[in-house]
Amino acid sequence: MIIKNKRFHILLLALLLVMAASLNGCKLPGETDDSPNVPSLPTIPSLSDLPDLLDELGLPDLSNIANLPQLSDLPALQVPDGSIAFAGPTERRINPGEWIPGTDIQLIGLGENGADFQIEGMHVQRRVGDSLDYDGTWRGASDVEYTLRLRIYLIGENYVRVAGVHRVVIGNIQPSLQPVNVDNPALTVPYTGSADLGSTIKGITYTYMGPNERGAELGGLGDGEYPYRKQGDSITWIGLLRPDIPARFDLRVIRYSDNSLQTAGTVKLKLPEQ
Repeated sequence: MIIKNKRFHILLLALLLVMAASLNGCKLPGETDDSPNVPSLPTIPSLSDLPDLLDELGLPDLSNIANLPQLSDLPALQVPDGSIAFAGPTERRINPGEWIPGTDIQLIGLGENGADFQIEGMHVQRRVGDSLDYDGTWRGASDVEYTLRLRIYLIGENYVRVAGVHRVVIGNIQPSLQPVNVDNPALTVPYTGSADLGSTIKGITYTYMGPNERGAELGGLGDGEYPYRKQGDSITWIGLLRPDIPARFDLRVIRYSDNSLQTAGTVKLKLPEQ
């Protein structure tokens, strides 16, 4: 992907917007027969100028939907030492019998009056516009806290579509560069990270070594790997965030100086499931 200066600055602004707002955007590739056709409600911030980022996050076109939860609806958080937090918009299709990953929310079936869910082992019926929230430990993993704020925006003949925001806090991180499989990630989230001179970018093992005429110099890369990145250049890291959580960081250099490096992009997390 070639990024022109104007597009790069739009990308940066939108990444920050994603971190501070809710979702909107472009259709996913191949999104046709069950794409939402919903009434227009009060608007939310638009990210329609960033199809590449939105595709990476897996977001369909939700520009006609409002009253969706935003990041400001998540409870306040102070990230503990040794932990890392990711937060952003989310959207997914749920089929009967499926659980929302990491939660105790399961779609049981669909009827004339709405969708039947089981939450904490108890039955509840939900209609379009109703909420599906979760606060607790990611089911199937230890020391991983998950917060989810969803609204149902479409009930089809054999599926439900929901959208909103979520946050995952992963404790006891021990990044390790490894050739791991991150296919079919449980979560894809936006990420912004910085590193002071001589420090690693949080969540990965690359160190910022300082500016060079060839770009920002990274340490900790594989043998023989080119270490320099200019503004707008990509940084890819694949490995274990901790022994049970494979991750892929797809970042770009936002800016760098004598003292620090700033990056932004997306992260794919393959979390254990119950």
